Amino acid sequence: MLGGIAGAVTLLVFSGVAQLVALVSGPSSAPTIAIGQLLVAHVPLWLEHFAIRTFGEHDKTALLVGVDSVLVVLGVGVGALGRRRVAIGGLVLLSAVAAAAALAQASAGPLRAVPALVGGVAAMAAYLLLTAAPGPTTETARSAPAPLGSPGDPSRRRFLTLTGGMAVLGAATLIAGRTALARAYSAVAARAAVVLPRPTSSTPAVAGTGFDVPGLDSYITPNDRFYRVDTALVVPQLSTSDYRLRVHGDVEHPFEIGFDELLAMPMVERTVTLVCVSDPVGGPYLGNARWLGVPIRHLLERAVVHPGADQLFMTSSDGMTIGADLRAAGSSDAAMLAVGMNGEPLPFEHGFPVRAVVPGFYGYASACKWLVDMEVTTYAAKSAYWVERGYDERGAIHLESKIDTPGSFASLSAGVVDVAGSAWHPGIGISRVQVAVDQGPWHDATLAAVDSVDTWRLWRWRWDATPGTHSLSVRAIDARGRVQTAATAGVVPGGATGLQSVVVTVR
Repeated sequence: MLGGIAGAVTLLVFSGVAQLVALVSGPSSAPTIAIGQLLVAHVPLWLEHFAIRTFGEHDKTALLVGVDSVLVVLGVGVGALGRRRVAIGGLVLLSAVAAAAALAQASAGPLRAVPALVGGVAAMAAYLLLTAAPGPTTETARSAPAPLGSPGDPSRRRFLTLTGGMAVLGAATLIAGRTALARAYSAVAARAAVVLPRPTSSTPAVAGTGFDVPGLDSYITPNDRFYRVDTALVVPQLSTSDYRLRVHGDVEHPFEIGFDELLAMPMVERTVTLVCVSDPVGGPYLGNARWLGVPIRHLLERAVVHPGADQLFMTSSDGMTIGADLRAAGSSDAAMLAVGMNGEPLPFEHGFPVRAVVPGFYGYASACKWLVDMEVTTYAAKSAYWVERGYDERGAIHLESKIDTPGSFASLSAGVVDVAGSAWHPGIGISRVQVAVDQGPWHDATLAAVDSVDTWRLWRWRWDATPGTHSLSVRAIDARGRVQTAATAGVVPGGATGLQSVVVTVR
């Protein structure tokens, strides 16, 4: 038992010291983050989808807690074996894996490995101190000492004192490191100083974009409720003062542009719905916002694109790559480099200071956050992160709809019931939404107004509910007359399809 305690405390010292040392190389070099990011890059798709379905937007927290928990369990297990050579070997291996994971990150320099290496040395010193014992001097005795607390080892009181001190040291360095990292690498002041310019072009606000129905989404999704699905375990904190966006590739005039220069360009404001390809039929991973930004076509016109290019290959500050359809990115003012969201600078979680928004395409093929590089190229020449993992390279959003209320297995009172939800086909728009009860005939719902074909459309149908158990289904028809498919498909390779149904009980 005492050996297990020594192992756990040793791992705490490793994490704490490494976290503090990460001040010199950035938050992503801390071992837990580095190992977690490595897992994200190589986890099987089925496991990733399971994590998103199970934990939703808390999947990153669950991963980091999982990494820490595994390290603690390993520390307890190795320490309980009471074999010093095995424990030291395990610490060496852990340090090497964490260092390699940090070095594998985008734009990683040698400093990224320092936290893991220093943390490893500190952990080894802590373990040797906790298990130090006078007596046997042979190699066999040193590699397999008597159990802690035996006559040949430090007294139990001395061991517990040392262990308590090491635990306090580890916890103190861990807390201090995380606090100092959050302050040292924070861009909160930079974001607070941003004054968004007035748009030179804006879609006019229209009345009647929603319904007063409890449980129905609002037309504009508040920033703090807008979905977040990405692979960043640490949200990038980029300063506007040294921000640079590189535009290059198959262009006549490659260039770089800073944040202030972007703000000085003509801005547009558009309402656009974003959808994650991980969204299941009837799922929560979509939102509608007012975006302020510079049309991407203005930057492409400045660069002068070569004939034959068909992909805008974008890279975020954390190395994520996203390939967008070049024609779509350059043909609409709504395809923009956004700097504002719902009247304020982009939240950090949604891409501050600059992100891409390209209507009509799932986020993995359009919505690069923390954008620092745009390369004009071809789909044949380069494949982005999610395309390499089996997703369709274009990623056009399907015609879809969902029921927000009533929810599945709701218990309702007989009489008139509001059935309501949203439907979307960004870039094309929605012309009709229909609801069926118990696979019966389709009934037209009432549609709310919209200010753009690039947004979802809220709908409501008033149902005269009769007692019993019933199923409610919904389908949408877009502005070109196409009917939402009932054929079911999973999220890979190009997004889920099918019709959502909910089962309710009417009393």
